[in-house]
Amino acid sequence: MIDVGRFYEMQALKYLDDRDQSRVGVELVERWARSLPFGTPVVEIACGGGYPITQVLVEAGLAVWAIDTSPTLLRQFRLRFPTIPTQCASALESNYFGRTFEAVLSIGLVSFLREDEQLALLHRISEILEPRGRFLFTAPVETGTWQDVTTGLECWSLGRIAYTRALQHLGFRMIRTHVDEGENNYYEAEKIGGPVW
Repeated sequence: MIDVGRFYEMQALKYLDDRDQSRVGVELVERWARSLPFGTPVVEIACGGGYPITQVLVEAGLAVWAIDTSPTLLRQFRLRFPTIPTQCASALESNYFGRTFEAVLSIGLVSFLREDEQLALLHRISEILEPRGRFLFTAPVETGTWQDVTTGLECWSLGRIAYTRALQHLGFRMIRTHVDEGENNYYEAEKIGGPVW
């Protein structure tokens, strides 16, 4: 089975063209970014080529770091944002630049991970996010599996109740969920403590 990283590397130029022309999610991410203090250090997981989401973060005055698994997408990203630190790594294998952040953003990634990988990623994010740090990610509110229309890859959703419980267990509080014009669901959370054992 092909994984999402290999898919986006194989289809990188087509994906770039499609995403560059799409404004889906821009207004929602812009509101989130502008709710953060100017200069907030934020890491974007699965940044792709950077348009339009990274551009929104930069225009909001945030200090951005970026991670993606596709060398082709990151090459384009670096041409567009030469001053942003980048890392070619998977979300689960990255060392996140050996630092912590005050905000984390992950759009279009979580559902491509298996259930155990999703929970591992949430745990990793709890480790790199500072207290009072903010986290925004996309995943459905429904529970189940499906085949992604764009990639043909299998996707998993733990559902709103399971994501909320997992985040609470890791010391987060769920602030709210949002839906963008493409009917993508976003979870917005804040880290308020450490894991509950």
